[in-house]
Amino acid sequence: MTVDERTLRQVDRVSKPLGLKRSEIVRQALREWLDRRAIESFEDTWIAALKRRPEAPGRADDWLATQAWSGK
Repeated sequence: MTVDERTLRQVDRVSKPLGLKRSEIVRQALREWLDRRAIESFEDTWIAALKRRPEAPGRADDWLATQAWSGK
């Protein structure tokens, strides 16, 4: 993996006071990126399903009643 010098200097400057190594920062960044991708994929799938079969307008009333009952 290749990282430009400017980015490496920034990583080193920020990570040093935290006691983190570059590899830990890269692992954390990759995990966060993968998590975001998983969420985006789920949202894309959900939106596509809603477009194929939108919920009936009356269903919102069911959710509102449940929310009111639960006190939220």
